[in-house]
Amino acid sequence: MEVLVATAILGMMVASIWSSFSVTVRGMERTEVVQQRYAGVRLALSRMTSELAMAYLSFNRPADENRAFTLLEGRNDFESDMVTFSSFAHLRIRKDSNESDQTVIQYFLSPSADGSEQHLFRRESRRLAGDRPEDLGDFVPAYILCENVASLNVKYWDVKEEEWRDDWSTLSNDAQPDRLPKRIMIDLGIRDEDGEIEHFFAQTELFLQEKIDLARG
Repeated sequence: MEVLVATAILGMMVASIWSSFSVTVRGMERTEVVQQRYAGVRLALSRMTSELAMAYLSFNRPADENRAFTLLEGRNDFESDMVTFSSFAHLRIRKDSNESDQTVIQYFLSPSADGSEQHLFRRESRRLAGDRPEDLGDFVPAYILCENVASLNVKYWDVKEEEWRDDWSTLSNDAQPDRLPKRIMIDLGIRDEDGEIEHFFAQTELFLQEKIDLARG
């Protein structure tokens, strides 16, 4: 009888310890998932703000050329904003490659291949080709910058009007053809494992608001 009682007590202790251990393991796994998600969001926002800070406009194009080789086109489309801009952010990977630090970058949201999620994509053209933002997808591939993004909201600080704008266009004469916003704010909505949306914010200052002339010495 004493052996049976001792065995029962020992079994209860093992079950209690195992239950506590299982809860701890699940908590650690959940924490790791959250930390990985936060790290991914921080990296995405850090890259976006860094590249946007180096945005620029240039006067340099032929007199008879209608295409805009440098631009900032921020389009407000409810929860799926898109921003396309020229920047000095290109990094050459190959030695002696026919590239410079000038590039056109595009951020946008798009569904995954199976349509179950929505991701933040990044597209980069290694040369200034003068393509319209909506045509870049025909020539330049896009890669996932951040997974499971529910919303992307970009705002632009208009120093002349002293207000945040939902869109910005240097391609239109009735918008902002010759200048960039002073600051850009990014609101990234990330869907967690419970389906809830958590918002992350970042803001950057653009150092070159006016057009520059690269031909001047």
